[in-house]
Formats: sequence, C-alpha cells, structure tokens
Amino acid sequence: MKIQQLVRAENVFLDLEAQELRQALDEVAQRIAPIAGLDTGIVVNELLAREKLGSTSVGEGFAIPHCKIDDLKEIVVSLARFREPVEFAAADEQNVRFLFVVLSPPDQPAAHLQVLSQIARVLKGSKLRVDLLEAADAHEAVGLLEGAADAEGL
Repeated sequence: MKIQQLVRAENVFLDLEAQELRQALDEVAQRIAPIAGLDTGIVVNELLAREKLGSTSVGEGFAIPHCKIDDLKEIVVSLARFREPVEFAAADEQNVRFLFVVLSPPDQPAAHLQVLSQIARVLKGSKLRVDLLEAADAHEAVGLLEGAADAEGL
C-alpha cells in the first residue's frame, strides 16, 4: 500500500481551527468519518485513546494520530492543516499545524505499520512542511505529498 494511493484530495482538509488536541481530533473526525463510513464519536474516542498512550507528535509541527477501528474495510488517511498551531503534548514542545490521521482495520497490522512508516519517511524532508504551509488547496497538497514520496522512493 503506497501513501500516494491513500492521500486523496477529498481527504485533505486545509485551514481548520482548533485550540487543543481533542478539538483538533474532533475537527478531523467530523470530516473523515463520513468518508470512511464510520461514526464520528467512535473515531474521536479511538484517536484519543491512542493519544493517551503517548503523543503521536513526530516533531516539526506534525503529528500522526492513528488507530484501528472495527468495521473499517480499508485504510483511510487524511491530512489536516490548522490555521494556528495546536497544543499536542509534543516531545519537542512544538505545537502542531499538521495531522496525518490514519484509520486502519484491525486485521491489517502490517499495512497499518507500513503506512505509518511511509508518512514518517515523507516527513523527513523539512521543505515539505514549508510547501504544505503554502499549499493553496487540497490538490496542491496532494501533489506535494506525491512528490515527496517519489523523492523517498516510495
């Protein structure tokens, strides 16, 4: 499973507003749950449960909240960009502007880890953060991600 196949324009949400972690997860869940055919409350609760295990912030203003959800048929990935940085209990103490949310079926653990790994590899390039901050729309953001994935050989 390639990250380029999973991040589609309809799953990219730009310029959301949130003050804190729960609100940020709720904003994304309200948008991605209907696309994934899931209940918003279940998505928020599962993502919050994962955050209680430890922050999914990976530094440089990015976090990768992820969880496994029953009744999900395939992996769903979304990218959210927030207007203002959101407190996310990051190890580097930087607030988060971007969330890559990964929802996976419980019976696909290898694919789940592969997607998380690919996102982490794509985020290694510091230029991607700057480019994503300036992306005018979801299609441009997807193009930037595809370019970064290609540069990483994904």
